[in-house]
Amino acid sequence: MKNKLGLVLGVLLFFSQAAMAQTAFQVTAQIPAATGLLLTEATYLASTGAVVGTPSTTATTIPFGQLNFNTTNNIYVPTNYYSIAVGVTGGAGGTPIVNVTYTEGTGTQCPNIAAGLSATLGCLGTKTTATFVTADSATNAETVSSVGKVRLIDLTGNVGKLTSIPSGQYEKIYVSVWGGGTSSPADPANGIPFTNADAPGQYSGTLTFTVVTL
Repeated sequence: MKNKLGLVLGVLLFFSQAAMAQTAFQVTAQIPAATGLLLTEATYLASTGAVVGTPSTTATTIPFGQLNFNTTNNIYVPTNYYSIAVGVTGGAGGTPIVNVTYTEGTGTQCPNIAAGLSATLGCLGTKTTATFVTADSATNAETVSSVGKVRLIDLTGNVGKLTSIPSGQYEKIYVSVWGGGTSSPADPANGIPFTNADAPGQYSGTLTFTVVTL
């Protein structure tokens, strides 16, 4: 009897020790980090706000083209305006911080310079605007960011820098010709319209997106 009892106790002790043994598995998952900047341009009809065509990730120009004369306000306005959505390539991780700057065209790119009118009528940068908004990735609902609506010529230094965007949102910049609109967000008071006082020709400049942090 004692031998049998000892055998039973020995088996129970073996299984008790086996049950106490542990093996730990580390579970890991990694989201790839962003490696570059992805800009998506969309074209809108100025009259209705409807998107024209398919947004492009390869577009490198914002062609306002030949402006139309508005006889009510005696200014020139575009048929279209544009947006540039800011995203990343190479992965889903990280939110870009981007510095947006503008460089004015010179010489024949600003006929007002050649005509000696630039001091009073300015070039493209004083006649165009950029509106910074934050959009919800799921609903596309937009709110104007702290940068707001500014003239392109004012996008120097840290002005226009996109700060960290909360999860589930992205940044978008609308670019248009200054028209004196008062609806929120209103066109900046220091903007200048295209009028018959301007010298005819092509006005241009460069809008540059520089990665600060991915």
